[in-house]
Amino acid sequence: MRASADGQIPRIGLLIALSTAAFACGAASVAARLEEARALRERGRPEEAATILAGLARRSPEDAAIHDELALALHEAGREEEALARVDASLKTGPASPERRVLRGTILGALGRDEEGLAELRRVAAAEPKRLGVHRAMGVIHARAGRNGPAVNQFEKELSLNPEDPDVLADLGVFYLQTGQIEQAADRLRRAAAQGPGTVRAHRYLAEVYFKQARREEGLEEQRRAVALAPDDVDLLVTHAQALNGYGHPDRALAVLRDAIGRGLEDARLFVELGRQVGDTLDYEASMAHLRRAIEIDPQLADAHLNLAKTCLYLGRRDEARPAFEEARRLAPTDPYAHFYLGTLLSDDGKYDEAIDLFRRSLELDPLNPKAHYALGQALRRAGRNDEALTEFAAHSEILKRLREKQTGMATME
Repeated sequence: MRASADGQIPRIGLLIALSTAAFACGAASVAARLEEARALRERGRPEEAATILAGLARRSPEDAAIHDELALALHEAGREEEALARVDASLKTGPASPERRVLRGTILGALGRDEEGLAELRRVAAAEPKRLGVHRAMGVIHARAGRNGPAVNQFEKELSLNPEDPDVLADLGVFYLQTGQIEQAADRLRRAAAQGPGTVRAHRYLAEVYFKQARREEGLEEQRRAVALAPDDVDLLVTHAQALNGYGHPDRALAVLRDAIGRGLEDARLFVELGRQVGDTLDYEASMAHLRRAIEIDPQLADAHLNLAKTCLYLGRRDEARPAFEEARRLAPTDPYAHFYLGTLLSDDGKYDEAIDLFRRSLELDPLNPKAHYALGQALRRAGRNDEALTEFAAHSEILKRLREKQTGMATME
């Protein structure tokens, strides 16, 4: 470009140059943020990925690729209605590609709209019978609905196209695990885990197989491998810490939780589990501090309120325990233990009619809880309703008998 007499680029040229540079920088910024979001999702942090992608979508509402990534992140975060809206936005701004159709069918299945999801996927399969991922998506829908035969059929069809696909092998392994076919589960999950990096689900569920086979240390090792692949997956970290604690490694369990928090994972679930495990060491004050921190992070997490209430109860701080139990019950009305513990508190205070109602509600949600039957029996007896009390004591005894007959491995009453 020719310079002006004073040696400067003419104003219009300068504006064009600046606009071009800004556009290039903006494109690079979008690409970098998109890659960051993908990395977060792959590390088990889909909510954070979705936050980044939502910002990108606002900046570039016509970019179908961003909508696709956001839909996938929302799907992995369990936010299916929002995920469906995003993939529909992709279909409006971009072509109806098979990949988008497969994602849409998958999300519809996750929403329980099975027939719509399957219809979407069948259209893709009819157009491209050898397209990878379609039969897997159909298998997942069938498995979720309990249609075992069709689920296995679709998974095997997918494997016929790609015999060592680790994701499909993991899906099939998880399905066999959930249906009690332990040897088949172990075979598929081992094959999936052998495929190399990225097979987090395979290691995670192979650990569950080993636990069922009483191969505890092997199970813990598989969980450790899963955590190494997805170090920011909070659900996985909590599961691993619970297993370590339950199988005799409490110090390692606490180290896992503290390391995650030390790395900056400010997730309320980590603090709840840390509070629970610290409470097991009888350090109740530290336990309460962790649980209160969990509530600061997520005031809507019922589990934090419930565990805080129980800890207050252990310390004899009943005035603090009751409102925490009430809050837990409000936030999680289908949690049988919120009703049970509040009923116990009221029964101890001689408020038997209220306690009886709470125990009955707890048993509606969890009919096989022997403690609730016994507590209900005690409250009924104290209220002078002896015949009803005897029925509950008989139920308590029968459940305990059955539990003793079938009890194996680590006991987990809650």
